[in-house]
Amino acid sequence: MKKIFTLAFLSAMALVSCRQVIIETPVETGSLALTVGNNTEYTTIITTKADGDVIDYTNTDNYDVVIDGPTRKTMKFSELAGNVIELGSGNYTITVTSPATEPAAFEQPIYQAYAEFVIRAGEVTPLDLICTPYNCKVTIELTENFKKELATYEVVVNNGLGSLTWTKDDAKNDFAAEKAGYFLPRGLEIKVKGHRSIDDTEATAIHYIENPQAAEHHIIKLDAKVTGQIGGIDIMVETTFTEKNEDIIIGGLDETYVDRPDFTGGSDDEEEEVSTVPSIVWAANPFFDPIEISTSSEVSMVINAPNGFETFIVEVSDNFKGAIKIFTKDDSKDYIDLINDADIWAQVPGLPIGDQIKGQKSITFELTPFISTLCSAAAGMTVDFILKAGDPNGDFALVNDDYPVVTMIVPNN
Repeated sequence: MKKIFTLAFLSAMALVSCRQVIIETPVETGSLALTVGNNTEYTTIITTKADGDVIDYTNTDNYDVVIDGPTRKTMKFSELAGNVIELGSGNYTITVTSPATEPAAFEQPIYQAYAEFVIRAGEVTPLDLICTPYNCKVTIELTENFKKELATYEVVVNNGLGSLTWTKDDAKNDFAAEKAGYFLPRGLEIKVKGHRSIDDTEATAIHYIENPQAAEHHIIKLDAKVTGQIGGIDIMVETTFTEKNEDIIIGGLDETYVDRPDFTGGSDDEEEEVSTVPSIVWAANPFFDPIEISTSSEVSMVINAPNGFETFIVEVSDNFKGAIKIFTKDDSKDYIDLINDADIWAQVPGLPIGDQIKGQKSITFELTPFISTLCSAAAGMTVDFILKAGDPNGDFALVNDDYPVVTMIVPNN
């Protein structure tokens, strides 16, 4: 078993491509001594994307750095070296992320580091960050019997934010060499479909991986029985290197049958409960990082509520509540109620309102209609939109166990 991931932070002495930069500031503020490195134990370090771009993950120069606090900075790490950047005294957070952060993509590991720190006037604050794997890895392995029994087959892996497909047919063979898919760590659904070599009979299987974790490597092993139903799915966990093996047996060539693993300790006949909790996907910004906007910016996301939407309120940061009151002509309403105040917000083209939301199970929600107003009336401000979309059960679409927040940074005119 080869070593795939290491979750623990590494000593700075063991790092490759670590660089240090001193961010100097006037004496009434403070300085930050920042070192950024990456965990080089990740399986794929240098990878070529489908578009031909080569990403060297050992080179931290192209990592994105976001410093948030009394002074806010967003830049590439390479922009820090040799520059003088002022940071006012106070409490800060810093996030460092490798380039390319699609929620599901081939050959795209994501590295990230997060820390909180304090800047004190006239002092240098040392900060060492190690970027560790942020997503999980999936590879597919086939037994010789599987390849002999099935002429064509495909595997689709979906994490609810995106999906990847491995295919073997007359035109292509994604299984000829290891092809790694990387997913943000959400529940994974694995669908397998194949056609038997001798008579083109179809066989299928569905497998679920609950709660995959960052830095885990899930190896999906596919086998096929010549006759009978699809066999049970055995899950073998190798804990030494956070590498996990998932065995799926494809059989049942005379009928389609789905066997799901029992995570509850109940009987084999129990069905796995499908989550009905609302969810939100911002494909262009899956981590809900703050964004700097312009008049051409678009902010669009998909919100799902399997039980239907009952409420949808958008709260705003204090610096924008006055504008909301002016629009609603009601001092008691410094928030946006898209369902109950549909007549008010119908004046804003592009906003879903009323019955376009209530009772619906999925909507596309855009904050784009507010962007032109922000750019003209809120120059130099940072405005938060807190989204509270809930269902009749009182469940809400959450991100990291909290209401999702869209933070827009409005540049000075």
